[in-house]
Amino acid sequence: MKLYYKKPANAWEETLPIGNGRLGGMIWGGIETERIGLNEESLWSGYYHDKNNHSAFPFLKEARELIHAEEYVKAEELIRASMLGEYNESYLPLGDLNLQFEHTGKVTGYKRILDLGNSLAQITYDVDDCHYSREYFSSYPANAIIIRLACSSKALSFTASFCSQLSHETISHDTSLLIRGKCPEHLDPSYVNCNASPLIQGDRGMAFTAKLELLACDGAVCCENGYLAVKEASEVVLAFHAVKSPVLAKDYEYLKQSHIMDYRKIYDKVELHLGEQLDLPTDERLARLRQGEKDNGLYALYFQYGRYLLICSSRAGSLPSNLQGIWSWELRAPWSSNWTTNINTQMNYWPAQSCNLTECLDPYFDFLKKLCEEGHKTAAIHYNCRGFVHHHNADYWCSTNPTGLAYGSNKGEGICATWSFWPMGGAWLVSELFRHYEYNLDKDFLKDTAYPLLREASLFLIDWTYLHKGQYVTCPSTSPENRFLTEEGSTSCVSMSSTLDITLIREVFGDFKKTCEILLIEDEILTPINERLKLLPPFQTGSKGQLMEWYKEFQENEPGHRHVSHLYGLFPSEYFADSPELIEASRISLEERLKHGGGHTGWSCAWIINLYAILEDSEKAYQFLKTLLTRSTYDNLWDAHPPFQIDGNLGGTAGIANMLVQDRNGALKLLPALPKEFQEGYVKGLRIKNGKTIDISWINGKLDTYTIY
Repeated sequence: MKLYYKKPANAWEETLPIGNGRLGGMIWGGIETERIGLNEESLWSGYYHDKNNHSAFPFLKEARELIHAEEYVKAEELIRASMLGEYNESYLPLGDLNLQFEHTGKVTGYKRILDLGNSLAQITYDVDDCHYSREYFSSYPANAIIIRLACSSKALSFTASFCSQLSHETISHDTSLLIRGKCPEHLDPSYVNCNASPLIQGDRGMAFTAKLELLACDGAVCCENGYLAVKEASEVVLAFHAVKSPVLAKDYEYLKQSHIMDYRKIYDKVELHLGEQLDLPTDERLARLRQGEKDNGLYALYFQYGRYLLICSSRAGSLPSNLQGIWSWELRAPWSSNWTTNINTQMNYWPAQSCNLTECLDPYFDFLKKLCEEGHKTAAIHYNCRGFVHHHNADYWCSTNPTGLAYGSNKGEGICATWSFWPMGGAWLVSELFRHYEYNLDKDFLKDTAYPLLREASLFLIDWTYLHKGQYVTCPSTSPENRFLTEEGSTSCVSMSSTLDITLIREVFGDFKKTCEILLIEDEILTPINERLKLLPPFQTGSKGQLMEWYKEFQENEPGHRHVSHLYGLFPSEYFADSPELIEASRISLEERLKHGGGHTGWSCAWIINLYAILEDSEKAYQFLKTLLTRSTYDNLWDAHPPFQIDGNLGGTAGIANMLVQDRNGALKLLPALPKEFQEGYVKGLRIKNGKTIDISWINGKLDTYTIY
């Protein structure tokens, strides 16, 4: 499985990404000037400090009273003015490694390749009678990016240098370049424009170091004035590392084989065949697909590319995959390239279980533990609740407060409460805990990780819900990033007991109860949990038979909204699996969204693939899979929100897996949404529950054989 091109990248969205979980590179493949965009996962603006709003809690009672009186606009205004905290900080690009080559002749035979099977990027071309090759990989065992430059004769000459948007200096030392830098102590998100200078350098930002080392060279070397120059070589091996110490051997083949062996232990567990891999450049294959040509092999390539991206951006000891995985080049990246936890972070990990990428989940669980620690403070300060709460954004510093305040401001602007005031992020994040147990049957994980985190999430939900007219409600309540029309014709985002709130609460309480049952724990909080489960508001259908998004049938402000949060119980949750009525109401809701242009962003389109796969509508699942590739995919196969967000890639990979096998609520379904376009094929190594793996083959659109092991 390879991505292949006949020309260098002309934009960041055409570069070839490599990564080892924490250290990422984006390779342009230029002939005379090679540019490698570099990222290190821990480089963020800011410093650790309390971003909670210590004045928020006294306004909660008034906000609830306004909502009970159906004064939704006033309630939103109160929340915006008095109940939000500071915005997150931003993920930062480390910088660029530039290689300036001395080429004077005619260039022929250019190829740029990303080898998914071995996690290698390769560039080859000829200049006159000389054959040049470059090979790049980001090694997890070595904790470094390794670069091999070669020429068929001793004609390889180049100069290496480093540049960055961050404050830094480059020091030449023997045969290496040492980079010392400092991140800014604050950087406004790109969508905040209230300050004359969005960047504050200060002295409280994190310091960092990086290094480019020459491991091998058979030519002349000169290193001075921030440049590393090589003359008349046939082979050069470089290593780039940052922040953490590398484990470098001098032998290139040893480094390469160690990297490949480590990577393939994860990648090789799944194989998917949907058709031949055409011997055409990937950008041409995408163009042909957009023109209506058939290329089933491209869908399999896309599937494995998603697995590749998660392996490269989420390994044990790293941070979890963020909005752009680890690959970001803008100082003020879109949405700060943070962890957006009202769908996007969770979607990044949808393929982790089913697509045999369990090793990639360690960073997710580790980060969740840190959010729980900070979320204790936010729950107490903002809501006077026990347990932990998290809202819709997280950064390196694990801020859990509802965001919305620009630096130096004391109130939010515009409709920021629409996304920021959503105290259910923690409830969604913990959904992966019991699912992990179901797939792996690891009782130690259930006892040591799942139980304490589910308990803290449950404690918050116990305290957050309260009795109102005979029901336990959530209030204020939003449905992520969506707004409704009030009877007066205004818009608002806050009401009470959104469908997503109620589904998440039922799921968290249910997962906690099952956990206690398996571990034989008689926990004292089971009593208030059971009381609330009996009196939570029921799910409701509206005038069109659709599943309602809010506690009453408000008129849609944006009928084609990209979020379909009220369908969470259909997928990714299994909560609706035994209810034909709720499944049908979800289908009607989905179709209503799509009638008005829903699914217009990459990740939203990926969510729709999964929803139709669960509905066993194979042709619509295929329709949106094709839409994802033809409308929301860049030439390097990155997902286009737009701009680039990795969640669409990973959600799309999960969608393909759900078309082939589903193990939900005790029912195993083989080829539940196999489209007629995929007449023949096979898949090996997909995961199902109870620690099992499955291989499936099909002929003429019908199941041929399957093996469970």
